[in-house]
Amino acid sequence: MLAGGLGLFVVGVALGFLGAGGTTIALPVLVYLVGLDAHAAVAVSILLVGGASAYGAVLNAREGFVDWRAAAVFGPAGAVGAVLGSAWSYRLSGRMLLIFFSGLVLVVAVRMMLEGGAEGGGGVRRTWVWLVLAGFGIGVLTGVLGNGGGFLLVPGLIYLAGLPMRRAVGTSLLISAINSAAAFAGHAAQQTVPWRMALVLLGCAMVGMTLGVPLSHRTEPARLKRAFACLLLVMGGWMLWRNL
Repeated sequence: MLAGGLGLFVVGVALGFLGAGGTTIALPVLVYLVGLDAHAAVAVSILLVGGASAYGAVLNAREGFVDWRAAAVFGPAGAVGAVLGSAWSYRLSGRMLLIFFSGLVLVVAVRMMLEGGAEGGGGVRRTWVWLVLAGFGIGVLTGVLGNGGGFLLVPGLIYLAGLPMRRAVGTSLLISAINSAAAFAGHAAQQTVPWRMALVLLGCAMVGMTLGVPLSHRTEPARLKRAFACLLLVMGGWMLWRNL
């Protein structure tokens, strides 16, 4: 439990600091350090991701880094996708879930390395149809794999909704919280959730989030983002090798 708590603390720091990538640690922490089976780990991961994201969204909203209009479009579409994804998750074996997840971790790592730590300006605003489709797809990902989808939400909010980087990070946390709530409802209907353990681990993640959000407003994230991407590459490769 201690190792799991430390792992979820790191998740909170990364999620608050980067708005993306941190949640990719949650599932392997729950499987390999806490000892949950894959499906239970996905359900608990969603609870942790959602709780930490909601807390981070509140901290960002207080600083003015949440775009409520973009969240109002992405959120409902993502919630629908998350409910469907939570149902589809149980059609996969635990081993296949971990194989798909390890592939996702590698994609996240490569994307973070290619992006570096650039602040980036707002992109060109697209029509609401593109926003709805993107939100739905990311919601499905959350429901199936227990990942907040921040690595897709942040660039999606930049290039589809035209948000600057820091507002995209804050807004992605709110949308991730909405998606996670919907996905968790679907998973909770399928199995018993170890609430006591989940709430302890959620507390660890929130402590990390409390540290990560202020750092994101004061620190250039380029070096940390590259180092974190290297960690994800190693972890994703190890998980893929282990489950294949």
